[in-house]
Amino acid sequence: METHRFKRLSRADRYDVQILGNISLEKDGEKQESYICNTVNVSLSGALVETSSLIPVGSLLQYTFRMPGFSVPVNVIGEIVRGVREQAPAESEKPKKGRKKKKPDEEAAPKKINRYGIIFLDMNEQDRLALEIYLVQNRKKPRPDADPDGPEPY
Repeated sequence: METHRFKRLSRADRYDVQILGNISLEKDGEKQESYICNTVNVSLSGALVETSSLIPVGSLLQYTFRMPGFSVPVNVIGEIVRGVREQAPAESEKPKKGRKKKKPDEEAAPKKINRYGIIFLDMNEQDRLALEIYLVQNRKKPRPDADPDGPEPY
């Protein structure tokens, strides 16, 4: 019946945001690794984040982020349910003021950006209410491409 659970959770409206967050992976109850991430969109049931770090799908984590206008961070226990690796957008080909254009052999290797769908497994009531208030106050429209019956489970 996992499919039913994911279908139900996929109906949450996702809101585009630009919020820095922190992902902490745990193993055997001990904090192992911590990564900074950019939150791309969020709902009451999950988030889409970007980071340059590689995180295995299925990883359990603590995801912490601070919404603008709120003094206390939101802490969530979640799971990586989906991951996509993309090449970061290329910088402009035009040289910036005061800089010479780099030669091809001086170009830095293209950076990879990893996007992860996080499903929220556990969030205390105070954090859930703060997130709901933030989304209502900012009234950013849900993403138009978010199909209410779509396959994305976060």
